[in-house]
Amino acid sequence: MSNLSDMHVHVDYFKNFKQMYDSFEINKIYALFVTNLPEIFQKCKYEFPDSKYVKVGLGYNPQLVEKYKFNKKLFDAMLPLTKYVGEVGLDYSKEFAHTKLEQQEAFDYICSESAKAKKIMSIHSRGADEDVLRMLIDNKVEFAVFHWFSGNKEFVYKIVEEGYYFSVNYSMLVSKKGFEIIKTIPIDRLLIETDAPFGKTSIKGVRYNLAEIYTQFSKKLDVNQFENIIYTNLSRLLSKQIDSSK
Repeated sequence: MSNLSDMHVHVDYFKNFKQMYDSFEINKIYALFVTNLPEIFQKCKYEFPDSKYVKVGLGYNPQLVEKYKFNKKLFDAMLPLTKYVGEVGLDYSKEFAHTKLEQQEAFDYICSESAKAKKIMSIHSRGADEDVLRMLIDNKVEFAVFHWFSGNKEFVYKIVEEGYYFSVNYSMLVSKKGFEIIKTIPIDRLLIETDAPFGKTSIKGVRYNLAEIYTQFSKKLDVNQFENIIYTNLSRLLSKQIDSSK
């Protein structure tokens, strides 16, 4: 059995998404297919059968707030169908800061409902770390994974104090700032993602080379059995979520 996992991949952006799903299944790779809208999640639930290895997250990407109004009714209807909520969060970068209030309204509701249902959240927090963390805490969210965190590395400690995790990727590993953030995160709070197709995944001429990504992390961090460590971290997170839901 493979111990590899990809905790943030946008499979709906690929033309061969069904083949990608089959590949995860065949190779026994754990994957979280995040979605950007409740409507996309609904379609994915029809496309992909229930699976031990592949899970689909119910998302509402803050970058889409201006174009797509948050479908609260559909979100509520879909929430019981998954244990994962993502991609969700806030984005205060220059392009999206003007929708800050609409983002906050949607994210606050998502946090509230996700906390009640004990969901694991995959979080987008670009330029909005303090507000994201505050809203998670205010809503008593137990299980959150900060995806491709790009904020101040000192803020990592605040996130860690709340018991949350980070999903990091190869694009971070090969950038100076990203690598500094990765080194700041305790090894037992690390998970691996690709954020494909947005993150770098082609290594040594192989597209979506997840095994090599793990190898590169192991080498650069000088950590033996890196694959097993990440598998243990994911298993621990899932066990906590299961125990909390009982």
